[in-house]
Amino acid sequence: MEKRYFGKTPKGEEVYIYTLKSADAEVEIMTHGATVRKMTVFGKSVIGGYDTLDKYIDNGSCQGATIGRVSNRIANAELTLDGKVYQLTKNDGENCLHSGMSFNYNEWDVVEYDEGHIVLKRTSPEGECGYPANLVATASYTLDGTTLLIEYQASADGKTPIAMTNHSYFNLDGFGGTINNHTMRIYAKEYTEVDDNLIPTGNRPSVFGTPFDFYTEPKKIGERYTKDFNGYDHNFHLAPVTSEVVCGRTLPLVAVANNDTLKLSMYTNQTDVQFYTGNFLEGQPDFDGGVRAVLHGGFCLEAQIEPNSVNHGVGIYDKGEVYSNTIVYKVERL
Repeated sequence: MEKRYFGKTPKGEEVYIYTLKSADAEVEIMTHGATVRKMTVFGKSVIGGYDTLDKYIDNGSCQGATIGRVSNRIANAELTLDGKVYQLTKNDGENCLHSGMSFNYNEWDVVEYDEGHIVLKRTSPEGECGYPANLVATASYTLDGTTLLIEYQASADGKTPIAMTNHSYFNLDGFGGTINNHTMRIYAKEYTEVDDNLIPTGNRPSVFGTPFDFYTEPKKIGERYTKDFNGYDHNFHLAPVTSEVVCGRTLPLVAVANNDTLKLSMYTNQTDVQFYTGNFLEGQPDFDGGVRAVLHGGFCLEAQIEPNSVNHGVGIYDKGEVYSNTIVYKVERL
């Protein structure tokens, strides 16, 4: 396996990149944030990343990062657990987004690796971004041909919420243009209604007859944009119709995206997926090789539980209980 020095954090920590390789693909994993820095398949970059560490430091776009302890938004940056209110980091107006970016702004230790596999580990101390209990998390990446298997696990020494995800941006055309002409299918019959601050209202409307219907048939991502609706950043409650064996695991097929030459299939054991179309990418640092970041320049499919559900008793783990999230991104030629 190739290992190379990538830079040093403001705290003086050395950052490295490990490259997983197969006959038709390469995946670069960065120790800072346990991040997928880049994925190249059949010679094309389908997961984008930055070419310097400085661009990742305190960057809110979360390029390729491992997100935790809890992904997505928590209303008012408050967690209520057993009657006690924990004040979390406010980094999205009055709300907490991606746990204050604690996992992706920190270094992870490499505990094992070979040509096609790497495992990283970090300890999130009690009180980090306001969360209770000390938590140990691992991020495992395996490249099998042109398929990337991601496995997250975590457990804590006390009761705490856990809901990790991966935040890779995909563009099957390579980067520099938009993903609006990509065709998308998401196997979800309901989506999570949100307020103006993207916090769930408690309603799960049907997708049918709405711009959120990627279930009935595949749709081009941008074909239903309007002046008042210019991109997706919404949670879809999954209703898979089939499961397949991928990387030796039987998992539901939850989403399929394609352009004219490539198809991306996503599988996960999670109940929900956040579909995000890079609505805030414009103005972010250039991608690798000086490729400009543009509005709708990439899409994310983030396997998760419903946003803010940790305040409704979902995603809460007692001492010693093991959290697990399995995600597969499979890329094929058409």
